[in-house]
Amino acid sequence: MKKVLFIFFLFFALSVQGQGLDSLRREALAGKLGEYFGAIVQEPLAVQAAEADFMIEAASDSLVRQFVAQWLYEHYLESSLMGAEGVAIHILDQWFLPGKVKMTSDMDFLNARIHAEFNRMSLVGEKAPGLAMETNDGQFVELYTGPDKGGAYRVLYFYDTDCAKCRIESILLRNMLNTESFPIEFYAVYAGDDRTSWDTYIKEKLVVDSPGVKVTHLWDPTLESDFQRKYGVIQTPRLFLIAPDGTILGRGLDTKGLYAMLHGIFDQVELTYGSKESEELFDNVFALEERPSKDDVMYISEYINANTLERGDTVMFRQLTGDLMYYLASKTGEGYKEGLSDLLENQIFSRGDVWKSQDDSLKVTGYAEILSDLLSKAVPGTVVPDLKLPGVLMTSKKSKEGTFRLKKLRGGENVVIFYTVGCPVCDAEKAAARSLVQEDPTAKVLMVNVDSIVENDPALADQLFKSFDLTSLPFILQTDKKGRILRRYISLQ
Repeated sequence: MKKVLFIFFLFFALSVQGQGLDSLRREALAGKLGEYFGAIVQEPLAVQAAEADFMIEAASDSLVRQFVAQWLYEHYLESSLMGAEGVAIHILDQWFLPGKVKMTSDMDFLNARIHAEFNRMSLVGEKAPGLAMETNDGQFVELYTGPDKGGAYRVLYFYDTDCAKCRIESILLRNMLNTESFPIEFYAVYAGDDRTSWDTYIKEKLVVDSPGVKVTHLWDPTLESDFQRKYGVIQTPRLFLIAPDGTILGRGLDTKGLYAMLHGIFDQVELTYGSKESEELFDNVFALEERPSKDDVMYISEYINANTLERGDTVMFRQLTGDLMYYLASKTGEGYKEGLSDLLENQIFSRGDVWKSQDDSLKVTGYAEILSDLLSKAVPGTVVPDLKLPGVLMTSKKSKEGTFRLKKLRGGENVVIFYTVGCPVCDAEKAAARSLVQEDPTAKVLMVNVDSIVENDPALADQLFKSFDLTSLPFILQTDKKGRILRRYISLQ
């Protein structure tokens, strides 16, 4: 869908180049921009910045390019998406400041430069700027001014005693911190210079009495720390969440947003995966299909995502997705394995915001990496490893024992069966292979005894296990005349 929107937008943008930009064309172009960038709003901000650059670059007409660049700058500047300001500043740095594109007015350009000056140091993902300030009892405190040795999560709250919104936010913050007892360091920074007003405010609005929260009250009446520019404190309140390593995780927060982020960090429930109950659940889910396809697995995965994570239930998403991963890993069919590959990519590796605890690393992401390594071998669309393997090659006319190159089987349909002796499923697949070559005179089937290779040629066995996922036998794959892998984990029955 996003590709279709992109192609349609690009076609539209190119079609208006050289025609001028009257109000109707501007409105239409803005609509297409809004449609496309709305469709990619879930993508990482770095991806969105790259897309913005591409859109601006694609507009060779100067008026169209100016309109697109200005629209995108304002779109990200005004966005409610946390961190979007960083994309706006990227566009300013990349296009407007070097003079590649001119803003629509000198006043807009001046405002953009001022905004960037007061915000670029405190964007999400950046290291928190250093501060040297004084506490309310006269001590000198330095934050982020040297090598950060890690430690607690920190909340940095800038406020003013004369700010009505700050009074409300301060009370909400105080109540939340006293109720939840998050293990954090809370730095409340008074942005003014009235000591008496400050002392009164602390006693009335910011009394935090929680065993998990370390509270420090700071101020800098002489403004020597340059906190206004470093943290964009043009107005108050300003609320930041900073990771133990000094990385800014959240900015422009309110108490509700901070509450949600802290819960996401500290409320990681330890879960158990792969229970008998979960196995029975997914047995019933997949019971309607004799051999579930990759699309069936993807549907279940996306259904879980839509009904848990997209509704804000992170714990249930982790439980069901983890259970599904363990379930698929225990299965041998093509649909299960290819569906597992998709699950790992789209619901685990790309969701570092969900799988982030030590428990997740041990039980989910670590195991997922092992599974991914196995699934990365002999991927459909790639050329089969050029190995010479001992085995029995069957055609409709004869069976021949010898050593054969996997890339040179040259049948209309090539099937390779890796089997182990004494395996009933392996025997059944070999019997199905004999029927296949009788029904299809162009087919060739190579049967490879893995036990024999392991016993007689350890070096070749090592190559074999590096090239294919042989954790469960039989392992069957199909190649074309040129040795390209068409399918794997298949059954001939």
